[in-house]
Amino acid sequence: MIRFSILLLAGCLSAVLSGAAEAPTNGVEKAEAAVRLPKGFRYEVLAMGNLTEPVALQFSPDGRLWFTGRRGEVWAYDFTQKRAEPIAKLPVCWEPNGPVANERGLHGLAFDPDFLRNGHLYLHYAPWAPTNATAWSNRVSRFTVNQPTRATGLVEGSEKVLLTVPSLRGFHQGGALGINPRDGKLYVTSGDNNVSSDTEKFWNNPENPPQVLTALQGKTFRLNLDGSIPNDNPFVGRSDAHPAVYTYGHRNPYSLNIDAQTGFVYVGEIGFDRKEDWEEVNWLRAGKNYGWPRCMGTNYATYGGSPCPLPDAAPPWISWIHDGGANATGGPIYRPTGKASDFPVQYQGGMFYADWVRKWLRFATVDPVNNTVLKTEPFARGFTAGIMAMELGPDGALYLIEYGGWFTPSPQDKLARIVWVGDGAK
Repeated sequence: MIRFSILLLAGCLSAVLSGAAEAPTNGVEKAEAAVRLPKGFRYEVLAMGNLTEPVALQFSPDGRLWFTGRRGEVWAYDFTQKRAEPIAKLPVCWEPNGPVANERGLHGLAFDPDFLRNGHLYLHYAPWAPTNATAWSNRVSRFTVNQPTRATGLVEGSEKVLLTVPSLRGFHQGGALGINPRDGKLYVTSGDNNVSSDTEKFWNNPENPPQVLTALQGKTFRLNLDGSIPNDNPFVGRSDAHPAVYTYGHRNPYSLNIDAQTGFVYVGEIGFDRKEDWEEVNWLRAGKNYGWPRCMGTNYATYGGSPCPLPDAAPPWISWIHDGGANATGGPIYRPTGKASDFPVQYQGGMFYADWVRKWLRFATVDPVNNTVLKTEPFARGFTAGIMAMELGPDGALYLIEYGGWFTPSPQDKLARIVWVGDGAK
């Protein structure tokens, strides 16, 4: 198992062993009682307390639910033992909340389709680097676990770096990962690294990285599982584009979900900070421009309220106003598993999505013919921490990572789920 000691240097901190504050003895009960759901659903906390800044989750072929912490931790939740087990701690570059930078760290994870044979685990993280801005980066790497059927750690020296994205600033890192079962490719998100307070200076600059196809910031990427470039990527063969780019014009695509039935890829796009700005969930289509920083929301210019100056900009799939604070979290398209615990039919084929700041969860009904959103409606509220990531479980439940701090650990950090127990539930 990989273990590392504490290091602290200016601008970049390595993984720290300090955990979240202990939750009160009745913290779980209070958190569960606070959530309001439609009749027939139940909210359950699986793990809470001593989970340092959890950010992403993924079911493993070994039957456990794995999740990551921004400061470098990888855990696996064991449903039989009903506990989260430590797997590894990577030496990551992270920063606490502050004026310079605070968003680097460990984020996404994905399992190789042949994981039970080859033990390959993909992680998206910012490796620890000395105080030299040119050395800071976000890295997509493939690791090998020590025993695929019941991993307890990563094999030393097994890391294979697949993609390195320079981290120009500590803001807007993106960092999500997902393997599409329809094409077998690895999808990766990258934030724009721009500083929000400077938006008025760069928004209409055509050389700002999200609109430059040779730059790696503000993009999503599509890779083969060995890190090579698929021949059918949209910009392959163009001298003015990086061949790994799948879509561009993104601000901070922090969450990523792939619908196994259709192969459609969705990202939760965190918006700009003014009250008139917008949060978005975007359906990714190869080669599309999603407009940032020149456009946002319902496809108008970032400044001035005029129509978007980019004629090819794709409008958002779902959007809502930022007013009062907001932060988009995309979620899964709900597909039934065939079990009695499946959600009712009115929730099948639509998307669950959330707002981390406002601590709510909504449901979008989707037209299956043209994949357009017909309507959205409230589903749950009252969470004691914001939903940072979601996955659909093999049991039909909706699994949640909740992050309660602001680049700090919180006693409300947790792994939870929403289950269907029937109309007769109390």
